Amino acid sequence: MSLEQIDLDPYFLAKIFTQPIIPGERPAAAATEKVVPQVKYLGENQKNIAIFIKNENEAYLNEELFNLLTNILNACKLSMQDVSLINIAHYPGLEFSDWQKAINIRQAVCFGISPEQIGLTDIPTYQLVAVNNTTLIFSDSLVEIGADKALKARLWNGLKQLLGI
Repeated sequence: MSLEQIDLDPYFLAKIFTQPIIPGERPAAAATEKVVPQVKYLGENQKNIAIFIKNENEAYLNEELFNLLTNILNACKLSMQDVSLINIAHYPGLEFSDWQKAINIRQAVCFGISPEQIGLTDIPTYQLVAVNNTTLIFSDSLVEIGADKALKARLWNGLKQLLGI
């Protein structure tokens, strides 16, 4: 059999030769940028404070938890015009850097969300952490805070540090 009779599949050849046959610079593969969806939130975000929750059963919060949240905001001298309430259950797979691209965030409070759920490493609750020029605090869920005065006190101390109250 002569070399002229050998028929090789182009796909097979491409798999064999992953590097260029002729030495030279290889063009860099174009980096694909993650497309961040249009994020819907409750509030007007006038002070660029994001409040992250995870509630798979409702759009945001039930009436009881919403009242608790507004009481917390009132204690901090804030209102729904100052914040953006975001339910991460509607946007699975987004990391914190994606949220920062989608919404202008200066400070953030995460209620009942683990840092791993938004692509961050292990961060203790009620401790401030800075991520890409945004200061965050992770807290227990609003349900747990509403039922436990000790958790309310821990949250209040964390919010005082976060918001400079």
